[in-house]
Amino acid sequence: MAAFIEVRTTVEGHEKAAVLAHEILGADLATSIDIDEVPGSPAGTSAWRLTLITTDAHAPAMEALLRAAGHTGPVESRPVTYDVDSYPDWMPGHP
Repeated sequence: MAAFIEVRTTVEGHEKAAVLAHEILGADLATSIDIDEVPGSPAGTSAWRLTLITTDAHAPAMEALLRAAGHTGPVESRPVTYDVDSYPDWMPGHP
């Protein structure tokens, strides 16, 4: 079984976030993508956080795709861990 990695990054503008999500899904680099607006963005701008779930093997290709698309912000990665009930820590309603 492949190890899963949670990847997070923030981009400016919902259009750019949507384009990146579409490219990542089209390249089959993520099993799940969550896009949400970052609260407290300065007036006139909006920042959007992408949280993606991918395999350990696909994480480098995903970061390369982000960089090739011109993304220069930080990209955080961490292993998805499981609790004793086998719920991923990112799953809504996780006990």
